[in-house]
Amino acid sequence: MRAAELHRLARTLRMIALAATENTGADQVNAGELAVLEDVARHPRSTIRDITVRTGLAQSLVSRIVHSVAARGALSVDQDGADRRKVRVELTDRTRTAILQRADNPIEAALRSQTPGLSDDERGRLEHHLTEAETLLRRGTQPSGEGLG
Repeated sequence: MRAAELHRLARTLRMIALAATENTGADQVNAGELAVLEDVARHPRSTIRDITVRTGLAQSLVSRIVHSVAARGALSVDQDGADRRKVRVELTDRTRTAILQRADNPIEAALRSQTPGLSDDERGRLEHHLTEAETLLRRGTQPSGEGLG
C-alpha cells in the first residue's frame, strides 16, 4: 500500500464512520469533538489529561474542545476537589445518551450504503478485516506492557 492509497482509505473509512454514527446532519461534530465526547461519555469525571491519553489528541486541542462544548451547555467542567489545578469533565445526561447511541451503532447499514458494488459476503469480509485492523492498530499504538483496555 502506498501513502496516497492510505489517505483514500482513510477518507472512505471516515465516510463510513459518519454514516454509521449518523453524524451528517445539522448537529454534525468534527472527528476530534466526536472522539472527546465519546471518551467522556464512557469515562465520566475525566481530567483533560485522561482524555488526552485515551484519545491520542493533543492536550491543547482537547482543552479547546472541552471548553467549546461546555460553552454550548453540552458538558460541565468542574475543579477537582483533590487537586485544584485539574478539572473534571462530565457530559449532560442528554448529550451522553446521544453520543453513546451514535457511537454504538452497528456499521452494517453504513457499509451497505457506502459500498454498493460489494456483495453481502464481501461486505461481511470487509467488516471482519476492519475489526481485525482496529484491534491490531489499537494494540500496536499502545506503549509496551499496556493491555488493550
